Amino acid sequence: MRGFLSLSGVLATSIWLLLSGAPAGPSKGDPATVQMATFVADITPRVGEIVYWGSRSEAEARLIEHPILAKGIVLEDAGSVYVLCAFDWGGICNDAHDVAREKLAAAAGTSPARVVAHSIHQHTSPSPDTNAQRILDRAPGGLQTTDVAHFEKSTDAVAAAIRDAMKRLQPVTHVGTGIAPADRLASSRRIRLPDGTIGTRLSSGKDPVERMWPEGKIDAFLRTVSFFRGDRPLASLHYYATHPQAHYGNGRVTYDVPGLAREQLEKETGVFQIYFTGRVGDVAMGKYNDGDPANRAILADRLHDAMLRSTASIKDRHSVTPIRWQSETLRLQPRRAPEFSEPVCQKIVQDANAKPDDRIKAAMMLAFRERVQSGHSLDLSCLTIGPVKILNLPGEMFVEYQLFAQRAAPAGTFVAVAAYGDCAMWYVCDNQAYTDRGGFEQTWSFIEPSEEIVKEAIAKLLDDSRS
Repeated sequence: MRGFLSLSGVLATSIWLLLSGAPAGPSKGDPATVQMATFVADITPRVGEIVYWGSRSEAEARLIEHPILAKGIVLEDAGSVYVLCAFDWGGICNDAHDVAREKLAAAAGTSPARVVAHSIHQHTSPSPDTNAQRILDRAPGGLQTTDVAHFEKSTDAVAAAIRDAMKRLQPVTHVGTGIAPADRLASSRRIRLPDGTIGTRLSSGKDPVERMWPEGKIDAFLRTVSFFRGDRPLASLHYYATHPQAHYGNGRVTYDVPGLAREQLEKETGVFQIYFTGRVGDVAMGKYNDGDPANRAILADRLHDAMLRSTASIKDRHSVTPIRWQSETLRLQPRRAPEFSEPVCQKIVQDANAKPDDRIKAAMMLAFRERVQSGHSLDLSCLTIGPVKILNLPGEMFVEYQLFAQRAAPAGTFVAVAAYGDCAMWYVCDNQAYTDRGGFEQTWSFIEPSEEIVKEAIAKLLDDSRS
């Protein structure tokens, strides 16, 4: 069997040499329109701390396989400072997302509206929802879904890393874009069967029939945005759409497939690497993953290979332009179905004999409902630099929204998509999912069907004619 990341070595070195052929930029000390710095913070939980809100067998960290990191960049131009950060977390919800953005913004000297805090969505790391935890704190049983102390410590560590990064800003003169298909990674979690029902294929599965189903609707391409100072690459941001976990459970803490690929590529090239998960609400690796722990290295190898080929595909570097930042807000309405209603959720939360998973889900639904009732909106944003548009979106969106963004973008632009901003509402399905027979995702969508208004907001963000 081919070893993990055996492609590296010579190819990675060749990619660095390719990247270093960028057009010459200003020498050190010359004024530049845009400046950039990278940052990384170790936010690994300790053994015994809460790491995931799913199955109770996964609730507490029992083994630290890999460090959990927050990695990002700070960009500064004459207009403002912008922060893009990817957390090796399952999700950041409600007030926790607000607090994270506020801390990062204060550290960078900017507005929270110009900070994006995304989760990669590994199921082997924390998923802070402080609102849901407050609801559980008022209920019997002492059930915990968020380690608040770890959340505060972690976000403080990221803020400290940003403050240090602000001392190391340097000119960024060019931006390059790459794209490559990812081989045997993503597959749809929702396969329409001959009888019209939806077959469910999650992140792994041993059923040979499910693994014979077609890939289904996915975005097969990994996309890369690389920043340069003259002839030197400064950072590469990779965007791909699949649930990132290969296997999980038993309290293991790991940055999983994307972390393995990301950190190996950084080690090989010496270039700072960040990974963002795209719109993957209905996409995972189940067709190519039977859950055998050995498959994690194989899947990481494939992702690493796509990163290498995407980076190698960068042929043209474009001079950076002043950053353009657009934002939209959404008010998505809570689900009206009886099982999502406030009385039903309150009853489940208060039932000490109910399943912990059901109580946590009910608390999260109540937390989202309270946020909507208090007037909070969800933020969407788009950062444009040169021909590149980086679209930053909330929740666990279906891949259809990513494919729509590719279609809606102006000709000649390169669109990279990061989902998993504020995950307060969890799944953002297409409208058809709510009437499908079968399927998992709509059972964890806390919002009413919203496809039209979400697509309208995305189209506005991508519209260059708007000021």
